[in-house]
Amino acid sequence: MKKLLILALLIAYGTLQAQTPVSDRGTVTLVVNIKNFKSDEGTAYISLQDPTKRPIQQQSAKIIKNVTQVVFKNVAIGKYAVRLFHDENDNKKMDTGFFGIPKESWGVSNDVKANFGPPKFEDMIFVLERDKTITITMN
Repeated sequence: MKKLLILALLIAYGTLQAQTPVSDRGTVTLVVNIKNFKSDEGTAYISLQDPTKRPIQQQSAKIIKNVTQVVFKNVAIGKYAVRLFHDENDNKKMDTGFFGIPKESWGVSNDVKANFGPPKFEDMIFVLERDKTITITMN
């Protein structure tokens, strides 16, 4: 009887956990180190996005000695991607040239490379289950 009660409690707990929204399960911190900027001029604009490409948090950062770091706090456990660009001329947008090819440096999580077009968003996605630090190298 005692084993049956324990089993029932474990099943009930598992059911409640499965039904609890991700945002209620706790939050974590994501540290993003970014390296290989061409210069310290301008500003880096960084976006943390969910798998539907919806921005969750956005930040800007100054670049010092060709690197910068941003910290995203209170992020719900889940799947995310990070995208950023180096706004070298501080006009607050990504400058592009012919055929939409970026004139300014950019970077994405998992250091996904562009191959005859922009990198595939699904390749940028990573799982965030606990505090984590990632590094992105600028293209």
